[in-house]
Amino acid sequence: MDHRPFEDWLLAEEPLTPQQKRELQAHVKTCPACTAIAEVNVALKSVRSAAPADGFSYRFQVRLAQRKLALRRRNFWGFMILTLSVVSMLVWIAWPVLSLAIESPVNLLASWLSALISVWVSLQAMLHAGAVAFEVLPGFVPTYIWIFALFAAAAWVVVWVVSLLKITKIQQGV
Repeated sequence: MDHRPFEDWLLAEEPLTPQQKRELQAHVKTCPACTAIAEVNVALKSVRSAAPADGFSYRFQVRLAQRKLALRRRNFWGFMILTLSVVSMLVWIAWPVLSLAIESPVNLLASWLSALISVWVSLQAMLHAGAVAFEVLPGFVPTYIWIFALFAAAAWVVVWVVSLLKITKIQQGV
């Protein structure tokens, strides 16, 4: 037996046509499941709704403000930990270059300038000769530049994932 239209009619708040009412009454007399639904509807409509306790809205607003404050604090400290982690990782990776810069900044600048000129001249030679730049380029770029770029990309991915998690977070209740 198909209960679908009858259940819909019983659960909907829409008025029924006289023909629908007759069909529903005939079905309710023969179907115990639909009879139970009709009795529950009658019982629910006759119940008086209870008023909330005194101060309910105030307590709710206070609790909501506390949760928002706790969420802000948790987000702040999470962001601080993430930032400190990324900065410390970058300092750890860049420490050889930083120590060289502290000891003799002139030598570091001279080596960077010579590496930059070498890369520039190499790129011009590759373009002039018609060689494929992407097959030769990685050998000319110093290793620490590749490492720095790799960790910068990793940090960017971490920030991106955290942002996506933050944006797509579904609130569970109020």
